[in-house]
Amino acid sequence: MHKKFTPFAIAMIVCLLTSTLTAQSFNDYVLSNRLQDLVNNTDQNEYEVILLLKDKVDVAKMDEDFYRHDVSLSERTVRVITALKEKALLTQRPLLSYLEGENITTVNTYWVANILAFSASKEIIAQLSNRSDVEWIDFDAPLALESYRDEIMTPPTPPGIGRPEPGLLAIGADKLWEMGYTGYGRLAMTADTGVDPAHPAIVNNWRGNFSTPDEAWYDTNNSSNNNPSNCGDHGVHTLGTMVGLDRIKDDTIGVAFNAQWVGSNVLCGSGTSGNIAAFEWAMDPDGNPNTIEDMPDAINNSWWDPGASGECQGAYIEILNALEAVGIAVVFSAGNEGPDASTITAPKNINTNIVNSFTVAAINGNNANLSIADFSSRGPSICGNTGSLLIKPEVSAPGQSVRSCELDGAYGNKSGTSMAAPHVAGAIVLLKEAFPELTGTQIKTAL
Repeated sequence: MHKKFTPFAIAMIVCLLTSTLTAQSFNDYVLSNRLQDLVNNTDQNEYEVILLLKDKVDVAKMDEDFYRHDVSLSERTVRVITALKEKALLTQRPLLSYLEGENITTVNTYWVANILAFSASKEIIAQLSNRSDVEWIDFDAPLALESYRDEIMTPPTPPGIGRPEPGLLAIGADKLWEMGYTGYGRLAMTADTGVDPAHPAIVNNWRGNFSTPDEAWYDTNNSSNNNPSNCGDHGVHTLGTMVGLDRIKDDTIGVAFNAQWVGSNVLCGSGTSGNIAAFEWAMDPDGNPNTIEDMPDAINNSWWDPGASGECQGAYIEILNALEAVGIAVVFSAGNEGPDASTITAPKNINTNIVNSFTVAAINGNNANLSIADFSSRGPSICGNTGSLLIKPEVSAPGQSVRSCELDGAYGNKSGTSMAAPHVAGAIVLLKEAFPELTGTQIKTAL
């Protein structure tokens, strides 16, 4: 005997089936964990996302071939940027057509890792997650500044007046200065909270003083604004440690004090897509891949992504591979979540080789013991692999009570791995002056 269902029961069954089909329409292998949580637990009209396409340039393979055939830095740059741009132009077109058909017309496209950034509904995200050309979709999340401490400046007379800061001597920067290497002709980049461009320790060596400002500053909130700005004193502090020198007072706070600097305010609220845009800009600030003098030798990063998941296979692997392939050295603070094991902050657990990503722990450079700071994050990497690939952080540098620039021309002491990383970025700039033909990867491997 067949059971009969009332119209109400049939309607309920249809509703349940529809709900089930909708819930199953997301391809969970494509959506990041945090994006899954967001779309499943909130009811928004649209969600800001970044989408990584599956068809990508194998930049790591290109990099291997470059080393095998001793390809010059200028040729590396042209070949990598050309390949990335061609791939993005070819493969992004079908997705852009689809998004336009869904009335999504505000889309930011990036060639550095074949990425799109836009806002979309749950339904559109579900459809995109099932496309064969899509590899990864994540929430376009804001980045976070690594925690740090402001310290009381002691002794009352700043120790840097008339002589270098102790941290600079601890890393042996003075030995290279004695050999004539001070960063002259080289370029450092800060990706942080912006800077105080009028600070006497850095005002004279902004690249914008010698070139067009759009080749020297990238504002992630307003790409047409080429004037350095800030949303805090952290960025100018780290920049001072890289390149700072008040020539009137003979106050040496920077490792590579004769280098020029460029920068971006990636920690001023732009989110992950703004950070990707800044990395892309760094690879070709003047829009001409045939020139490499505008590219920074080292990029210092003191940010992390507190909600990141899947960092071991996410978009930053492709981005870092591209930057390293053109010769740029990317340096990260390890994080201040120590002293427990495996506390490196995301996305710095990436370990596709022994220097990618390159993380820096904090030690006390003010005494001979050079003891490691309790707050400094420890390894090993959570991204697997074996042997040396598990080692995190890769190097250590002074990060306790480091004196450097603050806003309005002031100076102050701060502690954190954020203070350690610019010592290493500055050291790379010095070594780049000594060995200009080497890539960032080679210099980091030497360190």
